[in-house]
Amino acid sequence: MKHLIFDLDGTLLDSMPVWKGVGTAFLTNHGAATPENLHDVVKTLTVYQTAEYFRDHLDIKLTIEEIANEIISIIVDNYRFHIPLKPFAKEYLEKEYALGSKMCILTASENDYVIPALERLDILKYFEFIMTCSEVGHFKTESKVFELAMERLGGTKESTIVFEDALHAIKGAKSGNFTVYAIKDPVTERDSESLQRLAERYIENYQELL
Repeated sequence: MKHLIFDLDGTLLDSMPVWKGVGTAFLTNHGAATPENLHDVVKTLTVYQTAEYFRDHLDIKLTIEEIANEIISIIVDNYRFHIPLKPFAKEYLEKEYALGSKMCILTASENDYVIPALERLDILKYFEFIMTCSEVGHFKTESKVFELAMERLGGTKESTIVFEDALHAIKGAKSGNFTVYAIKDPVTERDSESLQRLAERYIENYQELL
């Protein structure tokens, strides 16, 4: 039996353009300048860590909870109504589900907006559970979070494949000796050489796995 751990944004959902723009939208709403390196700073952070960064480093005069809620409000409509699946993702999930593979989602996003998107796209039924980084208190720069997902899924290192698009997450999974399939995404394409070097497979879309 295979055990498959899927990242969500940029891996199953074509949502990275939304994430790349949400910080700028928030800061613009509050009359703050957007740092040139904003995406590089926040790409490894949860919404609440991003809110903390905005408060502490960009002088936003709101609580972390208020900032996080506003960021979520900016993106929630996109998840609920607009963000599509990556090409052939649903077909691949259907195939693995039919074969008896156990699958979960491990994401730095939050269930408030994740679950509506999965319900709209009719793929929630394929997953045993959704694990969020903020829920377990570990992040994708470390292998521990992948190990927690694997254990809850009932897998072993030998039976488990991690699907990711981001270099920092792939490095985290590889530090724990996981097998990793890297998914091409325009936002992380600049890291493609590193992704191909680190991952066991690098795929442009899920049709390659059908």
